[in-house]
Amino acid sequence: MKIGGKLKEKRQEVNLTQKELAEILHVSRQTISSWEVGRTYPDLDVLVAISELYKIPLDDLLKDDSTMVEDITKKVKQSERRKILNVVLIFLLTAVSSFSLFYFIREQQTTQTNELGLSPSNLHSSTWQLSFDPTHNINQSVLSFDRNSVAVYYHYRTGETAAENHEVNDYDDLRIEVDENTYIVTAHGFSQEYEKLSDTIIRDSNGTEYYQVLSEASHDSLFWIADHFNNE
Repeated sequence: MKIGGKLKEKRQEVNLTQKELAEILHVSRQTISSWEVGRTYPDLDVLVAISELYKIPLDDLLKDDSTMVEDITKKVKQSERRKILNVVLIFLLTAVSSFSLFYFIREQQTTQTNELGLSPSNLHSSTWQLSFDPTHNINQSVLSFDRNSVAVYYHYRTGETAAENHEVNDYDDLRIEVDENTYIVTAHGFSQEYEKLSDTIIRDSNGTEYYQVLSEASHDSLFWIADHFNNE
């Protein structure tokens, strides 16, 4: 017997009208009628409630109705896919929210100005050229800061008769903090402090001074210069 016929038979056995059953299951009378004539099927959770109401195993209700079983199986699979999709969407939403929050906080930190007017953003997207080397060992040096790294270019001699060397090192995970009149710069494999002497001049902890030459980073140009001269 199909599920519709079984539902009608069990309802009549307990002397319930379609309206009375509909009130118990919180559905409309038309829905009960649609189930019993086979136009539609109850959801799985409704079938569980019906089996408990009639005190009949769920397997007995579904027996011999392959169409109903296929329909329930399809709905269960769809439900499982929705659950998986919801978990994935929640994960992605959490990740995006965390990522956005991280960069919002980082942006707030980089634009914050201390009482002496220093801000990490003063060094971001800037290029600085050597103006004074107390050791007189460096012919030229350039600092290039972008948002995420610092590139350091050196042009020097290793000895009086040695060939000139042009070297560029790029350090990732750039972090700039300010402490009174000093920029504290750290990156992966790099650490240095720069004292602000003026709006366009800074001095590192070794006494080497740099002046700002560009309001943008110049990493690519520094690597090109080093490769060009080293390959001559």
